[in-house]
Amino acid sequence: MSAPLALVTGASGFVGSHVVDELLRRGARVRCLLRLTSSRRWLEGKQVEYAEGDVCHREGLDAAVRGADWVVHAAGLTHAPSAAEFHRANVLGTENLLAAALAADPRPRRFVYISSQAAAGPSRNGAPVTEDQPPMPVSAYGRSKLGGEALVMRAADRLPVVSIRPPTVYGPRERALLTYYRAVKHHLRPILGGARPFSVVYAEDHARAVWAVLNESAAVGQIYFVAGPDATSYGEMGDAIVRAMDTWAVRVPVPALALQAGALAGELAGALMRRSPFFSREKLREITAGAWIVSSRKIRDQLGWAPATPLEEGVRTTALWYRETGWV
Repeated sequence: MSAPLALVTGASGFVGSHVVDELLRRGARVRCLLRLTSSRRWLEGKQVEYAEGDVCHREGLDAAVRGADWVVHAAGLTHAPSAAEFHRANVLGTENLLAAALAADPRPRRFVYISSQAAAGPSRNGAPVTEDQPPMPVSAYGRSKLGGEALVMRAADRLPVVSIRPPTVYGPRERALLTYYRAVKHHLRPILGGARPFSVVYAEDHARAVWAVLNESAAVGQIYFVAGPDATSYGEMGDAIVRAMDTWAVRVPVPALALQAGALAGELAGALMRRSPFFSREKLREITAGAWIVSSRKIRDQLGWAPATPLEEGVRTTALWYRETGWV
């Protein structure tokens, strides 16, 4: 029997490329849906095939899905200039890909949607958020990911679907925490006032969760949070980064006014450069909305998944990769 063929959207990105690596490591065949402008940096030299297309346009999606045993939908926008752009990419894009999967003959044996913790929203009472709680997203991004997830779960009577809600994913190739590593390299350690606990997951552990939901029948029709650890803090993460960088750093409190000014500056720079702002007032509201902690107990109990990478090890491995790549 031939190895299963997985179509991966967003394969050129941080999360998607680690999913590709895990699938290849497990012996699966991989087809990557990429736009003409997509970088192939993290895919070069790997035994993958390419399908040209964009989830925002139905053209090309039928051919991309054809013959695929599995679909892993990791494509989407995490930063956008407007709610309409989030909706176009994360909701309408998912709708297009679902339509192609449902039109395929035969249909894929599994459709995995990479959602987000933002689709559920932060903790309401300081306790970890669980899958059985009603979602309460607090941002346009979160609402768009929830919208895409809702479309996927509504197709459960026609397609074996699963949704994974990762929190902050970190590891090699990731750029969001890179700024913090660079600050620590220069002996500065930004401290956010009022920062709450949050969940994280190492990129390889997240990819292992994708493999689990692709292969376990108990996963069909389910939504899972994945995290490891379920809760950490800015202090714990910062300490780990300082140790990983083998240096010292002075704590520098960042006033709320400075964060607001940075958010406005980010929006202005995005508008001038016609690019999605990395930091905006909405992103600031999201960060300060509460404790972003989830419980990964469901996937641990049902599928036997557990994070294999302790926080200290993951942070250290990431720092080593940043150094070897010349990013810090």
